[in-house]
Amino acid sequence: MKTARCLAGLGILLGCLAPVIATGAAMASADAPGSGPPDTSALFSRTASQTLARHFSSPNISYLFYDAQEDKFIAEKWREPAQPVPIGSLVKPFTALAYAETHSFRFPEYVCTGGNSCWLPKGHGRLGLVRAIALSCNSYFTALASNTGEAQVTSVARRFGLNGPGVNASAAAMAGGFGVWREAPESLVRAYAMLLGRSSQPAIQDIVDGMAESAKVGTAAALSRQGLHQKFLAKTGTAPCTHSAHAPGDGFVLVAWPADFPRYLLLVRQHGVPGAQASALAGRMLRTLEP
Repeated sequence: MKTARCLAGLGILLGCLAPVIATGAAMASADAPGSGPPDTSALFSRTASQTLARHFSSPNISYLFYDAQEDKFIAEKWREPAQPVPIGSLVKPFTALAYAETHSFRFPEYVCTGGNSCWLPKGHGRLGLVRAIALSCNSYFTALASNTGEAQVTSVARRFGLNGPGVNASAAAMAGGFGVWREAPESLVRAYAMLLGRSSQPAIQDIVDGMAESAKVGTAAALSRQGLHQKFLAKTGTAPCTHSAHAPGDGFVLVAWPADFPRYLLLVRQHGVPGAQASALAGRMLRTLEP
C-alpha cells in the first residue's frame, strides 16, 4: 500500500497512517447505502490511541497526544490529567515571554557558571535565549525571573490558561525549580499549542527557535537519533516525583510537529528519569507510529 505523501504537510503521523485507515474504512462502509466519506480524523485517532496503548503500557509512562487543529486529545494515558503537578523546566518559555514583555522584547546574554545555580555543574558558559531554551539552563532563567517578578509571570501564564507560579514565588521557582509551579497536564499542552501558534509575535519566535535547537542538539536531542522523517520542536523538564512509588524525579518532554506549523503535540512523563531520557522515550513512541 502506498504512502499518502499528499498529507505529509499535516505531520508525519497523519500523513503516513491516514491512507491505511481510510482504505479500511472505505471497504467497511462500501455496502452502506447513503453513507458519506469516512471520518479519517476519527479513524486516525483510534489507530494512534490503540498503537500507543499496546506498546507503552508501563505504569512508569504517562502521555497526552493532542491535535491542536481539532482541539482534541487523540490518545491519553495519564491519571488525573486535570490535576496540577510539578512540571519543572516546561515553565521556562512562559517566564521568558514575561521577561520580554517588560524589556522591549529583547533577551540578554548571560554567563552560566554552573555550581549550585544550574543542573550542569560546569555551567553552560555565555548564552542567549535560544541556546538557554535548547539547553534548559536554570541559571539563565533564574536571572530572567529575577528581573521580571511573580506578578508579570503569573499574568502571562494566565493568558495561556495556566495557573502561574503562585504568590511570592522565588526566581528559582519561576524557572521551574523546587516543584513550586504546578500545572494540569491538559492545560499545559493547550498552553504550548497556543504559544507555538503565535510564533509571529515578538519574542515567541526566539522561544520556538530554542525548541527547534533543543530537538536537534539540546536536551531533547534524543529525538534526532530516532531516524524519524520529521522536524520537531521540543522542551524538556525534570520535576519532583508525585508517584506513590517515590523516585528522585520524573522526566517530562513536550514535542510538537510539524516544526514549521505545529499541529500535533505529545506530552510525555517518565517516572524516575531526567527530561532528556524522557525525550528518547517520546522518540520511540513516534517511531512506533510510523509505517
